[in-house]
Amino acid sequence: MVRRNPSASRGRSAAFGAMLLALFFGVSDVARAQDLSCSTGDLEVRSLKFEGNRALSDDELALRVTTTPSSDFRRNLRIPLGAKRCLNRVYLQRDIAAIEVSYQERGYYSAKADTVITRLSGGAVSVTFRVVEGPVTVLDSLKLSGLNGIPDSADIVRSLRTRQGMPFSYTLYFADLDSITKRLRNLGYYRATTVKAFGRDSLNAAAEIIVVPGPRMRFGTSILNVTPLADRTQQVPDNIVRRIMGISPGTLYSDRSITEAQRSLFQLGVYRHVEVAPLPDSLQPPGDSVIVLDVRLTEDFMKRLDTEYGWGSLDCGRFRAQYSNLNFLRSGRRFEVTGQASKIGYGLPLANNASRDVCTWLAGVSSAGVAGQNALASDSAFSSDLHYYGGLSFRQPRLVGTRWVPTLSIYSERRGEYKAYLRTTKVGADASALRDIGLRSQLRLGYTREFGQTDAPDALLCALFSRCDDSSRVDIKKLATLGVASASVTRLRTDNLVSPTRGTIVRSEYRTSASRVLGTDSSLFFHKGSVEAAIYAPFVGANVLSLRVRAGAVAGSRGSFIPPQERLYAGGANSIRGFQQNELGDVVYIARAGDVTKDTASTPIIYQVSDTSGFERVVPLGGNRLVVANLEYRVPDAFILPNFLQYTLFVDAGDVWNSGAKPTFKLTPGLGLRLLTAIGPIQVNFGYNQYARPHGPIYFEDPARVAPGAVRPDISPLYCVTPGNNIPLGIRDGVVQPPLAPVSCPATYAPVQRKRWYEKMSITLSLGPDF
Repeated sequence: MVRRNPSASRGRSAAFGAMLLALFFGVSDVARAQDLSCSTGDLEVRSLKFEGNRALSDDELALRVTTTPSSDFRRNLRIPLGAKRCLNRVYLQRDIAAIEVSYQERGYYSAKADTVITRLSGGAVSVTFRVVEGPVTVLDSLKLSGLNGIPDSADIVRSLRTRQGMPFSYTLYFADLDSITKRLRNLGYYRATTVKAFGRDSLNAAAEIIVVPGPRMRFGTSILNVTPLADRTQQVPDNIVRRIMGISPGTLYSDRSITEAQRSLFQLGVYRHVEVAPLPDSLQPPGDSVIVLDVRLTEDFMKRLDTEYGWGSLDCGRFRAQYSNLNFLRSGRRFEVTGQASKIGYGLPLANNASRDVCTWLAGVSSAGVAGQNALASDSAFSSDLHYYGGLSFRQPRLVGTRWVPTLSIYSERRGEYKAYLRTTKVGADASALRDIGLRSQLRLGYTREFGQTDAPDALLCALFSRCDDSSRVDIKKLATLGVASASVTRLRTDNLVSPTRGTIVRSEYRTSASRVLGTDSSLFFHKGSVEAAIYAPFVGANVLSLRVRAGAVAGSRGSFIPPQERLYAGGANSIRGFQQNELGDVVYIARAGDVTKDTASTPIIYQVSDTSGFERVVPLGGNRLVVANLEYRVPDAFILPNFLQYTLFVDAGDVWNSGAKPTFKLTPGLGLRLLTAIGPIQVNFGYNQYARPHGPIYFEDPARVAPGAVRPDISPLYCVTPGNNIPLGIRDGVVQPPLAPVSCPATYAPVQRKRWYEKMSITLSLGPDF
């Protein structure tokens, strides 16, 4: 037995990661160099410095100026890789002005900046910005008047950023004036204005804000101007438009209400143009109490058919079609019929031997990690039948004058998780309500009730739940009712839904079935919570740095069985890319028939494999705790497909485990190629996995034998074949039988480990947003 040196392994991993890092950033700088050119005779900027600045840091000022030094490789290592950036004297003057404005925004109104250019050898220069900050102007007094009798006036005062005793900033002062006006308009003061008055010298300032709120006003009856499509009459009646707007005559005026009304109309999807605004003052009714809105709408087509099709390494062919009637029964309600299918070409009934061969070959090309691995064949138990979804849904724009948007769906489906489970729902219903709770933030409350069954690998049921005999496994897989209540919050603030370059995404969800009120079989009670956050930011030119963190936990009530579809899994193209799909965490191995030693002559009978035996496939067990983090750096290609191809450097870390156990977080670096297409990003990832395969139990499924009297003829006997096990088997009617009582299979099987570097590379393929 050869002992591995952990420190040496870590050293090799660190060296490999450093090599990837150096190579990647070298390519990154080469790509950026194409955006900036230096003509013959131009002076290269080797150094950028700031002197005399105290109120603003070097980093803050560097973000304000255009002048930028060449890449780190050129400046520090004198390697001709990366961007070469040259001096532009026109930009220097702009940079000086930008620095002085930055100081004025902080109250340094006499601040001055200048530059010193020092000639270096080799046609290069050092640029230094020298700053003379001067004295800061402090606000000695601030008077605020006109808010007496105004609701929330104390909160308005507290929200001001201009404060006595602080540096006086024109920028903050004018921002406060705008903020007060907006707050008052949302409280019904449509004609609210503010009067500014301020003065200053080099050291002191005095400011005053005079608020003129005007009368409090209410909405009148809106005027609707609807333009239908050519040769058609108006499709959505006026009374439906008014109901969806949610603005009733007599309610207090609010800019926020107008924005929400415009958003509600736009979200219907039946208008090409939506505009909601107050009529000009000259057209408003006489008096100072009513504001009439002018609503201008241009109708679009009311019916739509959308289709999507593609291929995935775990899906083979896939297709989705959706018919939408956006104005069902001329009521502004949406009615949709949706159908989708995957495993097309591999799953019955839409498959034959030829199509399966094609799917198998394509899946094998995109599989990696083990020579000869085939993604679909190794998941044959859950991929042999077509996966599908068919459903009807009905959506009401607004519920009884509120901002809630309810939806009712009825569906039937079959879906699965790779090597983990297959969920078949004969019939299901989902009732949900969605509402906006802030800028690009939504709250969803839902209740789902399904009548279906979940199939999971026999080895998983035996290893996790001691359901090793056929009757126990049939009991778990039987048809049952599952009712789940859920609540989720999504905050989406990115510049692009498919390939974001800046912004944030936050999602959280809680799901529970742990109540008979929900209609759930008591054996399926569980609680589940998850949270996910992602941030995207430009980092050096057009490159993008992104970080995602995801965590989750699931727990069952005493004596209950957590459905396999609610367990947590990690590993794969959208998770830890150094591992294949769902294979992070504990696993169970399935032995090859030719490796099993069947000593039926001994008493008791024992089945085993040797210490050097391989395995046929892996069954991931998942867990009830999960933490995953992904750090990714994307660089646009500058040579082949500048607008479509990106290079990716990533580091993924995380683990999935069961409560009571100690997590062992894994870290896998890698490189990726990302191609932007009309159907979404296609990404091929090469992840480096330095970790040994985990020890675990190994079982043998004997498809040639079925125990007499088995409840289901498709359930094969399951034997523990871990080397050195002493689990006795018996013979009944000449057939070897698994143990009658649940017996724990030793988790001591040590699979053959990956040794060569290319065996530690895991290739994953994804289609669509990464996260």
